Amino acid sequence: MANPTCPDKRHKNSTVVRAGWYGREGQRRQRWWCQPKTGERHRFTETLPRITPGDGQPHSCVQCQTTLEAWEGQPAPRLYGFSARDVAWALVQAAQGATYRGTAAAVRARAGRELETERGLDAKGRPRLAPANQHGQLVSDWVEVFAPVIWKAYAPTSWPEAVMLDEDVLKYAVPGKARGLIAFYVLGAMAYDHRGRPTVVALESFPRLNAAAWDRFLHHLDGRPEWVVTDGGSSVTRGSAKAWPDAQKWRCEWHLRHNFEELLPAQVRVDHAHPIRGKLAYALLSEPNWQEYVDAVAEYHRTESGWFAQSNRVTALDALIRRQAQTRPSDTSQRPLSTGPLEQFFRTLDNTIGDRAARMTNKRRADALLKLMAAHRNGWANHDRWTEVIREHLDAHRGRAADQRRHTDPCSAPSLR
Repeated sequence: MANPTCPDKRHKNSTVVRAGWYGREGQRRQRWWCQPKTGERHRFTETLPRITPGDGQPHSCVQCQTTLEAWEGQPAPRLYGFSARDVAWALVQAAQGATYRGTAAAVRARAGRELETERGLDAKGRPRLAPANQHGQLVSDWVEVFAPVIWKAYAPTSWPEAVMLDEDVLKYAVPGKARGLIAFYVLGAMAYDHRGRPTVVALESFPRLNAAAWDRFLHHLDGRPEWVVTDGGSSVTRGSAKAWPDAQKWRCEWHLRHNFEELLPAQVRVDHAHPIRGKLAYALLSEPNWQEYVDAVAEYHRTESGWFAQSNRVTALDALIRRQAQTRPSDTSQRPLSTGPLEQFFRTLDNTIGDRAARMTNKRRADALLKLMAAHRNGWANHDRWTEVIREHLDAHRGRAADQRRHTDPCSAPSLR
């Protein structure tokens, strides 16, 4: 192991040698002498203590296969029994959708700190829900403390020039409720990065969906976008109009096309070879294409039954579609025309979280997990890089992580219900 550098910034190029250790057996920490080029020498310890797996056996670094002495090992947050690398590994698993219980058992096995693996009895003699080794609170606490640190290292601090806005509703199954019950809503914003890839730039959970929630969400970052794509929902429309009155608003073309498809006569909806389907596919691309679709719907409405709802929808959206056709941008990599990428992410979120949403009643912790999953969606999940981010954060805070469970709710008033 290389000798550390002195934490005093003025002693950047000083000579550092070992100066003995302190602490009882099993918790010994190495001391170091720092001899600066000018001034007196002094002793110090590294900001982050180092730990090895707790099985009492000799160990070596998995990267370089160097045998570790008793005081060597992975840097860890002060007062933690797990290294920063263990924490980062668990966060990557959570970002990929692994359960807290399963991740807790796996990270304890990795660190050699397993608890009892058999399901026992609680203080009242009742069977416990899970063995102590699978207690999910371990990973839940890490997500609360370190997920915001991870997100801050990657996410933008100001709104991009063009954004897509949409919301998702997370539900959980309940016997007798065919559609389940609503757990909470998720508001999201996505933009294209410098490579033209869709990236989640903001995400937050809310117990209710309304314009006030959108207005709060849209003030999280600095600045204002110039181009905003929405599905035309009343809450996001009113919220974005209030927060960003000068931004150019664009109605998602996928949703517009889907609205027309839903109101086609039943026999036409199942007939993908019907001539009107081909006209609808190109209707939103230009004003002549839209006029051709309008004329076709009018003719079918005059000669056939079942076209009344379609004709009314065409009339209601005619002015909007003509206005968008006249100003339709040619470079859609910079000015998106659909919220499709964000919708796709929300579908993945629904499938990954599933009925776990019923137990996600704390807003702070729910937001932290959602951001981890968004980081995975954006391609940011990286064990080595997240370990580095956590260590840098701890170094800047004297080796101590933020207090866990600071954001708890009263049992009678959960923040997401």
